[in-house]
Amino acid sequence: MNQAGKISAEARERIIAAATELYEKSGRQRHPAVDQVRQLAGVDMDAASVVLKDWRRVQPATAAALDGEVPEGVSQAGLAALEAIWTQAKALANDSLSAAQAAWERERAELDHLRAELAGAFERQAAELDATRRQLSASLALTAQQAQDLAVAQPQAEAFRERMDKAEVRVGELERELSEAKSLLLRSQNELRLSAADGQAAETALAKLRGELLQSSASAAMKAEVARIKMSPKPGAAPEAGEEDESLKAAYTPQPAAEDILKFR
Repeated sequence: MNQAGKISAEARERIIAAATELYEKSGRQRHPAVDQVRQLAGVDMDAASVVLKDWRRVQPATAAALDGEVPEGVSQAGLAALEAIWTQAKALANDSLSAAQAAWERERAELDHLRAELAGAFERQAAELDATRRQLSASLALTAQQAQDLAVAQPQAEAFRERMDKAEVRVGELERELSEAKSLLLRSQNELRLSAADGQAAETALAKLRGELLQSSASAAMKAEVARIKMSPKPGAAPEAGEEDESLKAAYTPQPAAEDILKFR
């Protein structure tokens, strides 16, 4: 199957419509270029060139009639009918020749023009391909550089992440230690308040006991003095040796429990 048979009817219609539109825009002065038709119709170069070639063949062409004289043999015959026949035949031949020559010239011009268009289109496509190749090379180089930078930065990032993990662990430990220190401080404050209360109670009890001891000592002293007076000898009688000293010593000697309490204070 040739190339024309592979072109769909819808693509052929788009190509003919694009060629007609461009031909009308030029005022029917020049046929449109293949590359212009390809871009407007949105088809490939081969389909555009094949359909455009067929489209150009069906376009009307004008050809100038050939000029010439009646052959000498015909003029000598003098027959008006033969002259008329010859004139008609010459006109038909000239028309056919002109049409064939014009078609050949047009087709050759179209082929030359098509060849030039194809060469220009291929050159432009080659330039676009080269530019795309350069852009791709630059993109690949940039990607390789970025990959290299990432390979260098990745160990640093992992080390930083490890330090951050250790720091988070240490922060957790410090938070636990701080919480324990707060709990210990609260317990110490409570114990201190309890100790202060106990000390105040002990101070009160000690003061009360001191008062009772002083009162008891005074009472004992008074009793001893009364006992001494009662035991004093009658006037004119001398006391026995050592009796007065023993009674006074017993009256003013503190009790052992009282001495211990005073020493504790």
